[in-house]
Amino acid sequence: MGLTAEQPPSPALAAGFHHSWQALVSALGTLPGDQRLPYATLLLTRLIAVAALQQRGYLSGDEWYLHNQFGQSQQRELDGFFSQVLQPLCQQGFTLPTEERPPALRQRFGPLPFLPTGPFRFTELDQRWGHIPLPDAAFEPALNWLADLAAAAPMGLDAGLGMLLEQAVNGHDGADLATPAPLLGALCDRTIHATLLDRAEALIGRRHRSTEQLLKELSPAEAGALLSELGQLTLLDPACGSGRFLVAALNHLMELAQDLRAIATQTSTKTVPTWAKSSANNPTLGIYQHLATHALYGLDLWPPAVELARLRLWLAGVQHTTQPTELTILPDLTLTILQGNALVGLVRVDDERFDQVQPRRGAKASEPAIPLQGNLLQPLIADSYQSVLAERQVRLEHYRSQTQLLAEVGSVPAYAQADFLRDRLDELNAIAQSKLTHLLWSEGSQQLGLRVPDPAGDRPTRPLSQADIDAAQPFHWGFYFHQRLRDQGGFDIVLSHFPRGAIEATQTGFVERYASLFEQKNVAPSTFRHNRQPVLTIDPDLTQAWAEYRGQFTWLSNYLRRSDQYPHSSSGPEGQSPGRLFWSRLFLERSLQLLRPGGRCGVLLDPFWAQSNSAPLRHWLQRYTDLATVLDLSNHQKLWPDAPSRTTLCALWLRHQGPTQGSPYAAYAKPDNALDSAALGGVLQRLVHPAE
Repeated sequence: MGLTAEQPPSPALAAGFHHSWQALVSALGTLPGDQRLPYATLLLTRLIAVAALQQRGYLSGDEWYLHNQFGQSQQRELDGFFSQVLQPLCQQGFTLPTEERPPALRQRFGPLPFLPTGPFRFTELDQRWGHIPLPDAAFEPALNWLADLAAAAPMGLDAGLGMLLEQAVNGHDGADLATPAPLLGALCDRTIHATLLDRAEALIGRRHRSTEQLLKELSPAEAGALLSELGQLTLLDPACGSGRFLVAALNHLMELAQDLRAIATQTSTKTVPTWAKSSANNPTLGIYQHLATHALYGLDLWPPAVELARLRLWLAGVQHTTQPTELTILPDLTLTILQGNALVGLVRVDDERFDQVQPRRGAKASEPAIPLQGNLLQPLIADSYQSVLAERQVRLEHYRSQTQLLAEVGSVPAYAQADFLRDRLDELNAIAQSKLTHLLWSEGSQQLGLRVPDPAGDRPTRPLSQADIDAAQPFHWGFYFHQRLRDQGGFDIVLSHFPRGAIEATQTGFVERYASLFEQKNVAPSTFRHNRQPVLTIDPDLTQAWAEYRGQFTWLSNYLRRSDQYPHSSSGPEGQSPGRLFWSRLFLERSLQLLRPGGRCGVLLDPFWAQSNSAPLRHWLQRYTDLATVLDLSNHQKLWPDAPSRTTLCALWLRHQGPTQGSPYAAYAKPDNALDSAALGGVLQRLVHPAE
């Protein structure tokens, strides 16, 4: 029986994925510890991408193209697959126009589609590590797993990856949970569908109970106008993980767009926006391209998650192509699925704010003056910030238009011009990122007085350095989404599953960051996880590294408490000292800063409503948002069969306008038996509607 997009993978498929991932990580043993998993993930995404292309018949019609290339490589020489097949395919094959490919490569690999964007793009990881040799044994588990995946998902590999990759990413530093399909559907319904009903009410003047009723009653002219409104919506997942929520949102938006187009074209095509018009050969690719370029945005701190999220959305695009030449116009998802820390960074960069920082109190005359914000950003920002933003927007649109032009003319000049424009855009982003991070460091060290524990120093703490800020990987929303935040007031929809747990040092994070030190000390990560205190007692170097690692969380927690960005998540009940900080509560407060007035938010997070230490956040939400439902779920009913029974989760959806009327809170009772997907859907319906 084949998989659908929302069916959980079999244990064998899940085990095969993890075995494939780990085999690549182990083969990269000569790399620094923090580089292995990101590069292994990049290689695995490329193998999946090639397998998706061969399944579509785009590689000489050979559905076993990759596996056949592996077999032919082994006949030529042992351990030559990586250097003689995979690397040439990625760096000289898919990413070069046909006329630029070496004749020997064309003869060996046959006709290959041209993919100027996507998983095969040249990255910094390729530049640093692409030359190292890798044995064939590193790739055999992945090839076997891909064969099993293709058999389980004959209509498209992506159908078998949704829940599997979500489990893998969530399990990186916590429980390997996958959102039950009915729950994800409910979140999409109460954000995407509810937003469309909001827009329809503004256009038509009356409120419909559901999108089904709306679609039955729309006139062609109204459908065309509403389709234009849908094309302007923006949706953000600030903790996108594997991208499952973004792909779910894409599917809902595409279905709504096609339904509206069908109604609008009953009398004429004049009211249908250009991006939504159906071409003779492909009725859906234009809609996908528009939504993936202009509607869906994601951010995550963990680089492997970002790669997997881009892969998921790219695979969705491949499914909407009908011939290899259409792959050329798939959007560059590195412009919309971004890597960085959603909680650390500047949300708004206002010119008036630059000169407000005063010199540090108590500074001695002999100490070098910390530059004011205005001076700090000269000449790039202080008196020309608006022009920099405008230049970035022009470069961005030029790059997008040039990459799209490749689909029309396929010329080398257009390809070269697109690369040149992308390099200029990256250069501008890098300069602005450095300047704005410097500004953030100035604020943290000067205004907030942040210091970092220093276990190796003469004093208990040291001043906050810009390297500390850089290590936190700040994301400056105010720069990258300036126009969206300034002109539209923010995103229309936030849809996400926020990180779980408290802000504190974790054993998994420590092992990942200091993998090289563990190898040097010949200490197995599993030994540290199960016997942390004895290991730290015996080895002073690991003890110091652990103290340094914990110190990074100390200053970060102080920053989150002292800055004015999280007043409701970081403060305790009145008269009590603040307790621990929780990732999900901070993400909720950040999300509302990024959500436009009237926008809708649907998220999964740690339960908080019934806890006394959440009173400031709870009261603020009730006053300034319209909370529809806060639903606590417990794993006693085995929503997640492989997770501990104590696992809990909260589903919340709201509108960014207040106040809340009545009580939005509900809790899930504990049934005697585990629930299947259909039963869970019924329970959710009974819980949701009374609460609303």
